[in-house]
Order: sequence, then C-alpha cells, then structure tokens
Amino acid sequence: MNRRDLLKIAGLQAFSFAGLSALPKFAFADGESYAYDGPLFLSIHAGGGWDPTSFCDPKGRLNEQSPDPVNHYFIDQIRSPSVSSPIKWAPMGQNEAFFQAHYDKMLVINGVDTYTNNHSTGTRYVNSGELNEGHPAFAAMLAAVKGPNLPMAFITNGGYDVTRGITPRSRLGQLGIVAKIAEPNKDGERFYHPETILSQLEAFRQSRVDQKIATQGLPRLQDSLNKIAESRSGRNELKRLTQNLPNLNQFRTSIGQQGAIALAGYRSGVTISATLSEGGFDTHGQHDTNQSNALNRLTAGVMELWTEIERQGMEDRVLIMISSDFGRTPRYNEGNGKDHWPITSVIFMGAGIQGNRVIGGSDDQFRSLSFNMDTLERDENGVHIEPKHIHQALRQHFGIDQQPVSASYPLTAPALNAIFAGV
Repeated sequence: MNRRDLLKIAGLQAFSFAGLSALPKFAFADGESYAYDGPLFLSIHAGGGWDPTSFCDPKGRLNEQSPDPVNHYFIDQIRSPSVSSPIKWAPMGQNEAFFQAHYDKMLVINGVDTYTNNHSTGTRYVNSGELNEGHPAFAAMLAAVKGPNLPMAFITNGGYDVTRGITPRSRLGQLGIVAKIAEPNKDGERFYHPETILSQLEAFRQSRVDQKIATQGLPRLQDSLNKIAESRSGRNELKRLTQNLPNLNQFRTSIGQQGAIALAGYRSGVTISATLSEGGFDTHGQHDTNQSNALNRLTAGVMELWTEIERQGMEDRVLIMISSDFGRTPRYNEGNGKDHWPITSVIFMGAGIQGNRVIGGSDDQFRSLSFNMDTLERDENGVHIEPKHIHQALRQHFGIDQQPVSASYPLTAPALNAIFAGV
C-alpha cells in the first residue's frame, strides 16, 4: 500500500468513525436498541427560490382584464381539500395530487419574511434562523448535540449545510466507499477470509491495541489508540447501514434516493439529520412552465419519500421541513418570468405536526402580514413571521435550546410554538 492510499484510508476513518456513545433508540431484529429516541430531521431545500403563489400561498387574478397580475390563473381555479380546510394550492403542475395526498399531515407557514432577495443569504436564514453569516444549519446543530460521536450524524445533499466545525458533514455520493469500509473482508460477493479466520484476526488486533493502550504513558498517544479502536468498532454500524439500505434503483426521484439513504442511516443508528435538495426554481424566464416543472420534481420526490417512510412504518419518527431561498415577485418580468422576492413559505410534515393547518399569511400582492405571536391572529401592531421564529421553535422542540451550541449561536426571537402539536 502506498502513502497516498494510506492517507485516504486514514482520512475516511477520521471522517467516519469517532465513537458510538449515542445511537437512536430503534429496535432491530437482533434486539438491539439505541439511546437517541427523537425523530430524524430532514430539511428539503427547493434551490433557487420557489414561488409560493404558484404552490401553497396562491394568488389568482379576477379576470382576463386584470392589470399586471400576480399569476395568470384565476381566483376561482384555486383549490382546497374541503370548504373548511385552510390549506389551498395553486392550479399548477401536480400540486393537486400532492396536497390532496398529504394536506392532513401538513402545516403550511405562509408570509415568512426573509428580508432578502440574495440566494445565499436567504438560504442561510431559512435553514439556520440567522440572517447574517456565522450560524450553522439547524440540521448540523441537532446532529452535534444529539449525535456528537456518530459516524454520519449529519448527511448533506446540498442546500445550506454549514457546520462551523461543530459536526462533520457526510456526503454519500459514493455509497460503494461506505460499503468497503463497513465490510473490508468482502469484495462484491467474494470474501477474502473465512468468518472463523476473520474473527481470530479481529481478536488479535484488539488485543494488540489493548496492550499498547495499557502500556502507553502519554495521554495524547492513548487518545489516538482509543480512536483507532473506536473506528474499527464503528464498522458494525456502517455494515448495518448498508444492510438497511434499499435498492436505490427503485426510486424515480432524486429526493427519494437522498431520503432513502438518510432513513437507512437513521435505522442504523448513525444519522440524526440530513439535508435533501431539488433545484431549478430560479425562474427568471418562462416562469409558469419552469416553476411548474421544478414543483413537479419536488412534490414527486416528497411523495416518493413519504411512501418509503410509510413502508418502513416510520411516520412518527421523521420530521420533514420543506423550504426555499425566498419567494418570487408578485408580477411577471419582460421575459414572462419572475424575479427574487423576500416573502416565502415553509412547510412541515411528519412527527410532532398537527396537520391541515396554516399559520401566517400574505396579502393579495404577496406582502407579508403582521401577526400576534401569542394568539397568531392578524394584528397590525404585531410582527412578520421570520425564519428566526421558526428556528427558535425547532430548537425548543428538539430540546437543544439550552445546550451550549445554542448559546454559542443565539437567536433573538420568540418561538413560533404553534408549529408543534402539544408544545
């Protein structure tokens, strides 16, 4: 083995294994269970800035003569699952199929004010709760607190995945590498050593490490040897990940595949949170067609992912947050597109969410309205809902608001507690 290969393996081990002291309390066939009993947090990012008025905060025109319309469709085309339901959707793309299937488990937060039309700033604010630079993603904070020693506590597939060094980022574009680390004795269907010989080799290696730890007087070297032992023990968890992973070829969507990997990591006790992403929402030209296509990919992905969640019986163990950089202008530009606009929406579904609800709102020109933060009623003297209010609630719901990491990255905002059932 040359020096470059050795460094690669050392780097993968340092990246993937750092102890296994806190694992999800999830029962497996062998009877094992793990300590973390909170839900898997999945943040789905619609990259580029979606248009809520084409989706979950519809604004139609009165008639053909309406000047400078927010959208080309008409008010009477806006749909809802029932007369009494507050959830409404625009008559574009496959919106109806998506909302009809999932409105009962869905909380829509409309009129969220990001106070920016800059892609990176909006993406950061929506996913961290902080408008200015410096805060890690909530998904990273959750992984840092709930799984500080897990090999892949935070899996990222794009979106805002800044960690500020509080937890490693795991990008699993090449699952073959994970499989090789998990089962180094296996090459495809061929084994290098019989199981009996392999167990003897492992016992001998562990004995050597234990002896060296016992005789080593320098704390720094003791720590290094302990990390070697921990990295070897971590292979069992990665092996479980590969065993829990379904055939990714069965998924038709990118979000379905990304989510399946995160679910396998969670079931394996190595993953707390993940970012998933779908792009194509920056529709400066031919907005209706391009935004519909992007929304179709997003909703198809979420529906496929939820089908897999239900197949695995994990409906009460996964919390999904769907968001975007910001919104799009309440008018068309000369290219029949829409430009950047600070008002957006956020959708939650899954564990802890009481469905068929809408919080917040915007007016007919897609401007954020003010609400009383205690009653959530319209209040001209109230405040606009911002991502910081949502993230304060997320921190409290997951029990990390009093942790040192939250003190290091404070949010100066009251929590929007109505997000979660029973909070």
